[in-house]
Amino acid sequence: MKKLLLAICVLFAIDVSAQVTITQNDMPGAGDALYRTRAGINPFLNYAATGANHVWNFPNLTATTQDSAVYQTVASTNFVYALTYIDFFLNPNRANHAKPGVDIPFNNLLPVTNPYTFYYRSATVYKAVGYGMELAGIPIPVIFSNHDEIYSLPLNFGDTDSSFSAYNISLPTLAYYGYEQNRYNEVDGWGVINTPAGSFDALRVKTTLMGKDTINLDSLGIGFAIDRPVMTEYKWLSPGLQIPVMQVNTMELFGIEIITDIFFYDLQRTINVVQPLASVVCPGSSVSVSYDITGAFNQGGLFVPANIFRAQLSDMNGDFTNPVNIGSVTDYQSGIITATIPANTPPGNGYRIRVISTNPAFTGNDNGFDIIVTVPPVATATAGGATEFCEGLSVVLTAGTDPAYTYQWQLDGSDLLLETNADYSAVANGAYTVVVTNACGTSTSAPIQVTVNPLPEHTFAQPSFTICNNNVVTLIATNTSGQGSLSYQWYGDGILLTGETSDSLVAAIAGNYSLEILNPLTGCSFTASINVSIDSISAPQITATGNVTFCEGDSVILDVVQVPGETYQWQLDGIDIPGATTSSITAVANGNYTVVATSAGGCTAASVSGTTVTVTALPVVPVISASGNPVFCAGGSVQLDVTPEPGVTYEWQLNGVAIPNGTGPSLSAVDGGVYTVTATGSTGCTSVSDPAGFNVQVNPLPSAPVITASGPTVFCQGDSVTLSVIAVLGYDYQWTFNGNNIPGAIFNAYTVADSSGSYTVYATDMNGCSSSAVLSYQVDVYPLPAAPLISQSNDTLYASGSGNFQWYLNGAILPGATGSFYIPLVNGNYSVTVDDVNGCENISVDYPMVNVGIGEASFVSFNVFPNPSEGIFQVVINNERNINCVISVIDPAGKEIYIAQTNESVKIIDLSEAANGIYFMKIQHSSGENRVIKIVIQ
Repeated sequence: MKKLLLAICVLFAIDVSAQVTITQNDMPGAGDALYRTRAGINPFLNYAATGANHVWNFPNLTATTQDSAVYQTVASTNFVYALTYIDFFLNPNRANHAKPGVDIPFNNLLPVTNPYTFYYRSATVYKAVGYGMELAGIPIPVIFSNHDEIYSLPLNFGDTDSSFSAYNISLPTLAYYGYEQNRYNEVDGWGVINTPAGSFDALRVKTTLMGKDTINLDSLGIGFAIDRPVMTEYKWLSPGLQIPVMQVNTMELFGIEIITDIFFYDLQRTINVVQPLASVVCPGSSVSVSYDITGAFNQGGLFVPANIFRAQLSDMNGDFTNPVNIGSVTDYQSGIITATIPANTPPGNGYRIRVISTNPAFTGNDNGFDIIVTVPPVATATAGGATEFCEGLSVVLTAGTDPAYTYQWQLDGSDLLLETNADYSAVANGAYTVVVTNACGTSTSAPIQVTVNPLPEHTFAQPSFTICNNNVVTLIATNTSGQGSLSYQWYGDGILLTGETSDSLVAAIAGNYSLEILNPLTGCSFTASINVSIDSISAPQITATGNVTFCEGDSVILDVVQVPGETYQWQLDGIDIPGATTSSITAVANGNYTVVATSAGGCTAASVSGTTVTVTALPVVPVISASGNPVFCAGGSVQLDVTPEPGVTYEWQLNGVAIPNGTGPSLSAVDGGVYTVTATGSTGCTSVSDPAGFNVQVNPLPSAPVITASGPTVFCQGDSVTLSVIAVLGYDYQWTFNGNNIPGAIFNAYTVADSSGSYTVYATDMNGCSSSAVLSYQVDVYPLPAAPLISQSNDTLYASGSGNFQWYLNGAILPGATGSFYIPLVNGNYSVTVDDVNGCENISVDYPMVNVGIGEASFVSFNVFPNPSEGIFQVVINNERNINCVISVIDPAGKEIYIAQTNESVKIIDLSEAANGIYFMKIQHSSGENRVIKIVIQ
């Protein structure tokens, strides 16, 4: 299944892979902690295959050891190195991060300590610039004379580059070592690479290294140079990883390329035991050990054994010097191991569990907390006293204490609710056991039998007795226990009463009595107690607050002195009055009143003599009726009546106030309000009519409406004026003319158009009440003068009638034409108006003119062209004597729209702003003679 999933992932990678670019962000930097796993050498590994959009499948690499590289800042290495490799743009050997260790042959044989390699990373290059190492405690920088440019950045498919690097180390009087190297880089592939760590988009970089070592030994006086075999690094780089996803190093020997190392990117290898994990276990029991891993572990293959994760148990002190294997699973991923705690594991509370791997071999962390190995519990229970006792006592049962135990007490085999402590106080009959539980099981103790003897209980019929007025009471104790052969002894106020050894006692004095009952067979005793008190009470004396003779409906208060603790029952003519149980009563009925007092102890005493109350009857309650409608408008009235009774007088009230002279059985009511009447009998007792009274409603008259006019109230026939009043919701209106109703004029406004006279309006509200004292409004309407008639004589129009005239052409006023005649200048429809002394006006019918002719001056003539035109006219004037002429243009309504004076023979006139239509052009001589011609603007 795992191989199938891997194949699916590879196919998916082929579908979605894209060419990537490697930049400075993908190179190591200060603060990076990077891990790579060394793989077992596989001489058949197909590492050379490459190309565009290629898939490299290496998921079955065998993981062995793991390397780590922690990169740090230059300043954190050494003060001397920080100055030598300071990251400053003027420093030719600037570096911005460092890694412990150096790549110098035989450096472990040299007397150097704390070695570092210094690198510089930028947008264009990633390179090694030098080493640092301490010789006899003195830091010595080794600066490359030519930096080793590892990559030229950024890297893309098809890129190539080369570099030369060199450095030397001289140890005076000892030796000289020098190294130089040629590096050739070629980005020869891109695609997806699959390793035990996962699937990654990557660029493949092939690096060829050709190096030479130079060695001089001063002590021997010899020196030599050695050419290293050609080394090739095949590196797959992926964005964001800072180290190659995979690297294959080869060496060329005798023309054959041999793999020397295989590394692949990996997470830091860890194995951690994770929760849940039992904190208490038992020998021989199973426990599930969950573990999480990071890093690659081998899943097995040809010639490669599969990895085994083993769970191991320490000793009781957490020491894994001699661990015990308690379970295993063959796997290479996080999982669960079913482990078994050995049956011979001794109890202890400091055990730990860890998980190790076999391929590669790695020891994980322990679980992080102490595990207790314990044994099954043993339950015991002991009694802390006698197990047979009287009811009300108890015995403490103890099961011991163990922090790993839980407890459950049982009575006759059933759990006792919430009784889970190590001790239990037993109070009931039965067999008691305790169930003890720990992680390894449960145990039940042997039973302890507890016997509880019942008490010889007795009760009294009531908790206390009261003796009234020197009486006695017999106290009898009732046996409720069912026990026999009992002995008794009475006590009074704690003192033994000699001879009183039965279950009853006659008590004549007050006190606290107790009876002690003993069962000689069990030794159990019981004491029953009762109180006896003596009570006395005096006969109550009745007093009256007020007259005991009164009219019906009145009352009198009868009292007795309230004595603390006493209750009372009043009686009328010897019969209890229900609810009359206080020291006071309000008497409202005829008869003899008495009272019985009862003390707190139940003793009673009646009043010596009663109090007689006499109640006088009232006259018949008068009932008010109305002779007419009790609802009317202001100014009206209604008669109110009651039925007279012999010997009874009457007095009327309005709103509770007596009405002057309002006596007798009848009253004429003119004011609104609530009317009542009081009837007084011969005994002075009175009756009042229904307290709600008789309601008379007098509705006010609406206010007289005030008329306003919308305009003048004097006008000519044909005009009108609207008279109106402010409308009030719910009001009806009626207009009148000279005192007569106007049919249909029922709104708050009325328009007068024809008739002169006096106009009035009345308002009626929803109660039917109409306004009074209404003000009238005078309107005068003048008749129109007779319409003038137009007649024509020659070229003049005449109007009939007399008054002020105004002539119109086609409905437009002719300015200045205000006489009784008018001489038309143009054809059209003429009309005239006339008004009289009252300012009333009438108008004639239209009079059409179609034959208007204009005379031509003999001394001047002119032509206009083009005619029609779009507004620009050329006027040619026959003006041989150079006479001044006035040229004007008049529109059809007689309005002058252009005027100019000239003595020229040709005059240009611009009328382009005028509307299209027919106009009249007139040329006039200074003597007053003129000529007119029609022009057209189109």
